[in-house]
Amino acid sequence: MPHWPVQPLLVVLLCSALVTLVMGVAVLRWHDSLRRRAARDDTAGNAVGVAFARFLAGQIDRDRLRARVQEVPPRALWMAIESFAESIEGEGWRRLTAELRDLPEIARTRRRLARGTAWQRALAARRIGLLQDPTQRGVLFRAMETGPALVALSAGLALARLHDAAALDWLMQHPESLAGLGRHQMVALIKRFGPSALDPLRRALALEASEATARLAVIDALGLWTDETSRPRLETLLASGELETRVAAARALGHLAAPASIGPLDAALRDRAWQVRAQAARALGSIGWCAAPAVPGLAARLSDLSWWVRRNAAYSLGRMGIVGEHALGSVAESDRDPYARDAAREVLQMMDWERENPGGQTHVE
Repeated sequence: MPHWPVQPLLVVLLCSALVTLVMGVAVLRWHDSLRRRAARDDTAGNAVGVAFARFLAGQIDRDRLRARVQEVPPRALWMAIESFAESIEGEGWRRLTAELRDLPEIARTRRRLARGTAWQRALAARRIGLLQDPTQRGVLFRAMETGPALVALSAGLALARLHDAAALDWLMQHPESLAGLGRHQMVALIKRFGPSALDPLRRALALEASEATARLAVIDALGLWTDETSRPRLETLLASGELETRVAAARALGHLAAPASIGPLDAALRDRAWQVRAQAARALGSIGWCAAPAVPGLAARLSDLSWWVRRNAAYSLGRMGIVGEHALGSVAESDRDPYARDAAREVLQMMDWERENPGGQTHVE
């Protein structure tokens, strides 16, 4: 019987298939192990959450609470802390924090703020920030100062939870520490500081005007908080700042909706940049019928080259009572500019709908 030699290629293929099969089985077992561990941690985390609730309700004492907490893996503990931090605050969370702050796992996490990879330090800052513990301001502040940006952001958010005005002051003076953070993200960070942010923001606004993201976010935040104290500075920036600063200042003044700003906003209707003219027109509409002195300026903007300026001017006139409506009617009937006539007619139609169906203007805009 002839002997047929096994081809080397076939041996390689068989070995490769065997290795692939073994690796596939190993990966499946690894995934199954992770799944089972996650399920155990979820169960333990829920049990710790129940212990937190029972402690706050006076059903167990601090010794039983601490004993229960120290039985579970670190991940389960932090799951419970995060869950509670999102749903409870005030005196209850401070009481709970006081019992947790000196646990070994909390101490280990605190030490990780000073060493480890950027990701590990950022995670540690985030976790420490979940606790309502003012004694951690120092370590969080040092982490924010040391950086890099990922760590500075996590530490800054943690300090925001503590409403630490000094931290926001530092961030406003060192915007490079949050390099890469977008303007909307910066505004969200500022808002986390709550009312304690106002004084640091006012100080930042008083600095030399800048187009830096952090400075523009300061203007946005002060507008959203309708900070009347900042109005004079915002009016100055509207008149003399760079493009993005002027746009942000006009938008902020629209949020303030102060009759005292009618003059500066009326002047901004003649700004060289259409973006500023559009925001100024919209801001005057936010002031409403009190802004009637700006009606001639808004009517003139119905012939603006920019569609956004024409639109905002027309809708703002529609908010200025009978004076604005007369101006729109005059343009709609006799203006030489067909675009101006179209804009005026659109708003007049909207006003008719509003009379027939209150809320119509809201739907159109």
